[in-house]
Amino acid sequence: MKAFLAIVTQTMRSAIRSKIFHVLFALIILAVFLLPVTVSGDGTAVGLVQISLTYSLGVVVTLISTTTLWLACSQLSREIEAYNIHLVVSKPCPRWKIWLGKWFGIFIMHAVILVVSAAVIFFLINWRVSRGNFSAEDLNRLDKEIRVGRRGFYPQAPEYDRQVDAEYERRKGEFGDNHDIASTKAEIKRQLVAKSGEVPPGTAKDWVFRNVVTKSPDATLFLRYRVYSGSTSSTNQKQMPCIWGLRDPAAPPSVADPFRYIAFNVMGGTFQEMPLSAKSIDEGDCITVRYKNPPQEYWLGAEATPAVFQPADGPAILMAVSSFGNNYTRAMFLALLQIAFLAALGCTVSAAFSTPVAAFVAVAYLVIGLSIQAAITAPLTNDDGSYKYKNVTEMVLHKFAQGMGHVIVSVDDLDATSDLIRGRLIENRRLFNTVGYLLFLRTGLIAALGIWIFNKRELGAVIRK
Repeated sequence: MKAFLAIVTQTMRSAIRSKIFHVLFALIILAVFLLPVTVSGDGTAVGLVQISLTYSLGVVVTLISTTTLWLACSQLSREIEAYNIHLVVSKPCPRWKIWLGKWFGIFIMHAVILVVSAAVIFFLINWRVSRGNFSAEDLNRLDKEIRVGRRGFYPQAPEYDRQVDAEYERRKGEFGDNHDIASTKAEIKRQLVAKSGEVPPGTAKDWVFRNVVTKSPDATLFLRYRVYSGSTSSTNQKQMPCIWGLRDPAAPPSVADPFRYIAFNVMGGTFQEMPLSAKSIDEGDCITVRYKNPPQEYWLGAEATPAVFQPADGPAILMAVSSFGNNYTRAMFLALLQIAFLAALGCTVSAAFSTPVAAFVAVAYLVIGLSIQAAITAPLTNDDGSYKYKNVTEMVLHKFAQGMGHVIVSVDDLDATSDLIRGRLIENRRLFNTVGYLLFLRTGLIAALGIWIFNKRELGAVIRK
């Protein structure tokens, strides 16, 4: 342990003497103290917090990640080229301990910088909100939608496969004797999915949310949705009347319509949130909501159009389960894992190459990871979430990208800023999966490769030019 701590201390001292570290550290300080108090939003408390978090955390985490990668790429390679490492390996200290000491020294130094920076940003943003002279209504919206960690509950998915089989049997005579069964059923499914999100004027649609459990019967839930007027592809969205109903668990079975309704107008194509009472949860922990598209006479002279819900934008129930500070800490924990990964990547390539080559290889790895993520999301998707391939080549390339995505780490996997600025809870499941899959498995493999390379490298063959 004494040798390990000595290597960690020497690594941190060497990193602090780097001129590039001085420049990047100065930029980090400027970003931490200037961005949270200078950026402006749309004049609302929600806009201020969202834009401040996006720019402040984005810039600071990027700068810290850059310094981590650069120092990790240069530490071992420079000491090897300067023959400094030869004095260390001549002592009774195994090379794996040297590699881990370099990695830990770089990681712990930047982890402290990140934690302090995140704390300063957190307090500066809250201080600015408190000095912003926002209305009580604006602050209340901020606390309910952004400065909170909300868990999402989603409706029970329809049994499309069973419906497709039944519809295929009913219409089988229409397709002839030589039709392809798989493609025919796929087309039937596409039609059913598209039709399931459409609510014509004068009709209604129900959604059932299961396993909705709250800590208090007085808790406030929110129904988040986006409804389109006429078509999701139409840019001519308009004000449309809508009627939302909430099933009353206390309604007696003899009641013909156990729903309680509220009517209002919304702009088509925009996200909306409506508060719900936790008392609407029945004994089976279910909530049933109903959307009614009013008939023509409710449209005030405008032409009645179908209301269309996309599966991705359909109704979701949001419930506050965590404080903003807790959710903020979870996001920073993922950022710490990103630093740990970048330090391991940099130390691995540094053990194999000179500093310029190591930096090039590390950046190329990250670019490939980002490119693979872009390739995974490139193909269009059908309404049911399946991919819509243009040809066989696109399908093969997409499957290849999905396979490589399990091998190559993308830093996008560790970015939780988008969830944080929307008040979405960063679930424990995501944290555990990231620690187990990314840190222990994929980062562990990279670290093992780096230690193996460092053990096998012939240090005596290095010639300083």
